[in-house]
Formats: sequence, C-alpha cells, structure tokens
Amino acid sequence: MTAINKFSLTGKTALVTGASRGIGKAIALAFAEAGAKVIVVSRNQQELDKIVKQITDAGQKAWAFACDISRPGELHNFYNDVVSRTGPVDILVNVAGTTFRSDSVDFPLDQWQKNINVNLTAPFVFSQCLARSCMEKKQPGKIINITSLASERGRATIPAYAASKGGLKLLTKVLAVEWAKYNINVNAIGPGYIETELTQPLLDKVEFNQWVLDKTPLNRWGTPDDLTGAALFLASAASDFITGQTIYVDGGWLANF
Repeated sequence: MTAINKFSLTGKTALVTGASRGIGKAIALAFAEAGAKVIVVSRNQQELDKIVKQITDAGQKAWAFACDISRPGELHNFYNDVVSRTGPVDILVNVAGTTFRSDSVDFPLDQWQKNINVNLTAPFVFSQCLARSCMEKKQPGKIINITSLASERGRATIPAYAASKGGLKLLTKVLAVEWAKYNINVNAIGPGYIETELTQPLLDKVEFNQWVLDKTPLNRWGTPDDLTGAALFLASAASDFITGQTIYVDGGWLANF
C-alpha cells in the first residue's frame, strides 16, 4: 500500500453521530469524499436527509437515522437496527455532544445527567456495539471520540461538560488498552474553539471572542473542516499503530501559557 493510499477509506463503512451540522457534518462529508460509505446519526432527520442527498449525489452510499442519544438504554437496539440495514460498521466517530452553563453550586442535576448521558455514556455504548461486532467477525475497527479542551483545563460554569469530556478522554485510553488485541484502535480528537452554530453565542461576546484570539497562537477560531484531517488520519490505515491518543486541534491553545 502506498503512503497516500493509506488514507483511503474505500470499502469502509463509518457511523458518525451528531452529523446533522458542525463538526459531525464536516467529518461525515470528508469520509464520503475519502471513499467510505457513511451512516449519519442525529436527532434532526430533515438535516440528515440533506447530507445523505449531498453524498449520494456525489456518487457515494449513505444512510440517515434519527436518534436521541440522551437515552443510552435504547442505543444497543438502535445500533443493531442500523447495521441490519447497512451492514457492519468499520469506523465509529462519537461527535454528538451537549453542554449547559451554570454556577456549579446551583447546577441542576437533570442537566448534569443529560451531559453525562450524551457526552460519555452514549459514546461508551456505541463503542461497545462496534467492538462486539468486530470481535465476532474478527475484523479490525476504528473508534474516534471527540473530547474537548475541557478534558485538560478547568473553566467555571461547565462542571458536567468538563466531567463528561474528561471521562471520555480516559475512557478512550481504557478501551484502547483493552481492545488492542482485537485490532480495534481507539483514539480521540480534542477540538479547540471551533466556529459552529452552537458556539456562535460565544463568538458574539466581544470580550470572550478576544480572549479566545489572544489565547490561540494561530489567532483565529477553528472551523469544522480543520478537524477533518485528523479524523481521516485516525480512521484510516495511516494510523494503524496509534491507539489511546488524543490529538488536539486547537490552534496552539493548550501550548500557550
């Protein structure tokens, strides 16, 4: 296999959660361009259908499945139903996430639990599903979790988000160690401050926006497309000897003290 061919995803099937917009959408489209068949998952069926059309119009195979991953007890059945229609999944990208901001002393327990369910438990359940399939079929697999700068640094008013993303970083390491003997690579991408619909309110805050720019050596917010290179790398044969790692795509934010 040539060096450039190691980055091809031809013949692979990828499932991407949180794929209706932002980072998930960008990764799903990049995977399709690299040759993968793509399963896009989120709560928004209408937006997913648009992405499927975009992919299929370009000549690649794609499926859309709506799912509320905040109910992790339903995810095993959901996953099994998906693969019964699409065939086995080779690559899983856990993008879907949520957050809620409040002073920690008054943080509502229902929002705490929602953050844990969506950001940590759902990726674990989906990872279990892919791993079981790979083990049964004796086939390799790739899992990519989307963590956060909050996996490394504390910031006020996001205790549940930070706890869930910090947990996801360590879960990535545990699963990587445990499943390496099955040729299942488990890695993570830690985005910096990325310009999306979800972060637009932060961008609109003049002081916060300036703080991000001052803290980021590359002096800009990232875009969802900035993450696709790392995602393609971790999903492809180019990263076959890498597992348990987190690649931070943050414009140098963590390096700047």
